[in-house]
This record gives sequence, structure tokens and C-alpha cells, in this order.
Amino acid sequence: MVYTQTAKGRDEFAANPGKLGPNLKFLLGMIDGKSTVEDLQRKLSKIAPDKLNAALEKLAADGYIESSRPAKPGDDMDFSSFIGRPVKEPTLQQKRQAEQQTIAGMRTLKSAGYFVNILSRPAKRIEPRAGDKYSVLILDGDQANALVLARTLLLAQIDVRSAARKDEILAELNKPPPDVIVMDVVLPELVGLELLARLREHPNFKSVPIIIVTAQAGHDDVVAALVYGTSSYMTKPCKPEALLVSVKAVLGLD
Repeated sequence: MVYTQTAKGRDEFAANPGKLGPNLKFLLGMIDGKSTVEDLQRKLSKIAPDKLNAALEKLAADGYIESSRPAKPGDDMDFSSFIGRPVKEPTLQQKRQAEQQTIAGMRTLKSAGYFVNILSRPAKRIEPRAGDKYSVLILDGDQANALVLARTLLLAQIDVRSAARKDEILAELNKPPPDVIVMDVVLPELVGLELLARLREHPNFKSVPIIIVTAQAGHDDVVAALVYGTSSYMTKPCKPEALLVSVKAVLGLD
């Protein structure tokens, strides 16, 4: 089992003094999205396993951390099991909201040549899930485009992972989640909008900012992506510097 800090957890860790006692605050600071419970137990060898598990369960129950353990084939966190699930029908309110946002955003598309509409800009900066650097997962069947975007992000000191084919995408989604996902809705062997909807249903990805970068620029395309939970929608050909602006925005970095 691997835990990551939630937005609430990151805010609490940054707060001084915050709501948590010093022991739980210290434990919260050790949640890096990479260390398993066994790793934490080795680092905190003086704490009994049952007490450590109880403390982790309390942090999780109070919303400060969430499970993000690497999935194993066949278990309930395996993203492959989500691929076959039916996509939930969006509510009428979600459709209306998406329609309004699309009407406003299409003006940007016509005037600027690309569409950017940040929907989930956080009130506070989101800290990296693991280590000191942010990470972005690019899901794009166009390897040339993915390479251009990856180069721009790497130059900005952001770690990049990428996948194109279905097996590669599932393998990446069974790892601890990145800080941001950048994806096309046109993917080999997968329906991008269905993948987006299932990402939003999976516990590891429901709160991860997702930026759509695609050649699909029609009104209905944008509405559908907004309904299913994208954080930003951009059209190809996408200016790499514009993507970087969007990535920083959904992380609360500007």
C-alpha cells in the first residue's frame, strides 16, 4: 500500500501550526507517494505496526491522505478492470455547465487559435506528490507531438512519463499517479473520452488535473470533455509554451 497527500493534506502540512498534533504532522510529512507502509515501518521502527496503521487510517479517514498503491493485475485498483466498466451518464446540471463553459471558450479558440479554459485552478499551490519535482504523464498516440510537449516540460524541470498504445497506457496508470495528466482524446485502441471518464472514477486519479490536447475542436467535442471532467481543453497544433502555462495553472503555480 502506498499513500499520497491529498490537497487537504498538503494544506495542513504547509500550515503553521495546523490542526494535527506533532506526531501525526510528522507522519503526514513522510507521505511522499512512493514509500509503502512497509517502508514507513522501517523508517519508524520504534513505532508498533498496529499504531502506525491506526495513525495512517486516521489520516486517511480525515481526508489528509489517500491510497495510491501500485495496482497488481486482477486487484480492485487495477486500472484494467475500469476499462470494461460502463461510463456514468452525466447529470443535466453537468451538461448545462459544460455548455456554458464551451460557449465562452470557443471565443478564445477563434481569436487565439487554440482553446484554453482552466476549470479547476486551485486556491493554493499543489505540492508535488513525490519528491521536489512535479511529474506529468502524456497520453498521446502522436509520438512527434508528445516529444515536443515532453521537451518543453523537461526544460521547465518537470519530470515526464509518456504512453501511446493501450498496454503502455494501462501500465502507466497502474503506477502511482502523476501530478498532471496531458492526454489526447484520439488514442490507439482506446476511446479517449471514455478513458477520461474512467480516470475520474478511479480513486487514484479522480483529483489529478487532466489537460486535453487534441485536434478535435468542435463544440460537441469540448462539451463532452468538460462533462467528463477535463481541467483544461487545448487544440492541436498546440503551442508548447501554452501547455506549460496550463500545467502551471492547474497546479496553482501562477
